[in-house]
Amino acid sequence: MDNLLTGSLLEWLGDHRQWLGLAIFLIALLESLAIAGLVIPGVVLLLAVTAMAGGGGMSFAAALAWAFCGAVLGDLLSFALGRTLHQDIRRIGLFRRHPQWIARGEAFFRRYGLLGIFIGRFVGPIRPIIPMVAGMLDMPTLRFVAINLLSALAWAPVYVTPGFVAGRAIKWPVPEFFWQQALTLLGLLAALLLAVVVILRAQKRWSNLLAGAACLGGLAGITLTTGHLAVVQQGVSYWVSRADGHGLIYQVLTPLVSGFFPLLLFGLLAATLAASRAWLALIFTLLALILAALMVIASGASGPASIMAFSLILIAITALLKNRPHTFWTRAVFMSGVAPAGIVLGALNLVALNASILALVSAFLLAGSALLLALWMVERAQPILDPPAPASRLLLWLPLIAALGLLSGLHYLQPFIDLAQAGPGVIQVE
Repeated sequence: MDNLLTGSLLEWLGDHRQWLGLAIFLIALLESLAIAGLVIPGVVLLLAVTAMAGGGGMSFAAALAWAFCGAVLGDLLSFALGRTLHQDIRRIGLFRRHPQWIARGEAFFRRYGLLGIFIGRFVGPIRPIIPMVAGMLDMPTLRFVAINLLSALAWAPVYVTPGFVAGRAIKWPVPEFFWQQALTLLGLLAALLLAVVVILRAQKRWSNLLAGAACLGGLAGITLTTGHLAVVQQGVSYWVSRADGHGLIYQVLTPLVSGFFPLLLFGLLAATLAASRAWLALIFTLLALILAALMVIASGASGPASIMAFSLILIAITALLKNRPHTFWTRAVFMSGVAPAGIVLGALNLVALNASILALVSAFLLAGSALLLALWMVERAQPILDPPAPASRLLLWLPLIAALGLLSGLHYLQPFIDLAQAGPGVIQVE
């Protein structure tokens, strides 16, 4: 079955590229559809087809739109199936043989509710199950549609971008030795990520310290070897120059990489923690930001990279504070939700602001090291607990609230903030 899908189908699409958009739509639909999403290698197919789309000249916006629509419709059909059959779904042959699939999805949904639908879209084993379970448990339709649209909006760039960029990059000329340097860098970063996961999985008192030190070592390595990775930077800069940084999507989302986003998000987070008297969590947030500021100064990070690092830290803290009492892998799933936000912020910085790819890699490492070192320092005195309700239920929504606030027009206040920070000396009277 897998061989047929990934072989004959892809060969046919290679000869009929006019159907690539519809293929992306159908794969995204099936990937999100109950039962079908459990047996079809949707991720592999989507990666291959989006690569064909990138190499075949399809616009990135069109690929995103096809994937978004397919994901939304797939979840709606799964929800309708659960809403129609209710508990009779358990009698379907596949679920009768594997009752644990529904049991796990139901437990996940009961624990996390709306957030479970959003996060579940990024977790392969439960992605097609959660919408069906939401229908089984009679979740209000309008509420499901709203979170379905938001989660698909985040899911589409994450799953479309890698294949699309790879397909487009194959046809772009690159400097000599580019792929050797790029693959070496990716391999080292993957090894660092694996080492950090293994260290944190040990769950010892020194785990956060050692993992933070590993990220800090990676940051130092990137800073010291930037000159030796000029070929990678040149290649990525050329690719970015081929993208339309003035397109509608980038124009709409560019406020998210302004300095106003972390400022607004920090204000919301600090107010939420102070109102719930979660003082230790607030101290942790302040300490992480202070450490990040010191690292920015020491490493000489650029403005866009610094803003991105602060944004990543604050987004990660909203996820971290929500799941402290849970098991390691549950916490890991929650923290993986930071990745889509990081990908969107990174793409905006690259295309709209012409930021350096190495600077953005440094921003991820800087944010990780500041967060882990601050967590280790604070928890030497006392473990950080979830803030009390309703703050705990609000935390994961704060980045979205800040983003919607900016996109609704609050970013137009940024020039006045810059003027106030510069002081009266900048005003000249002729």
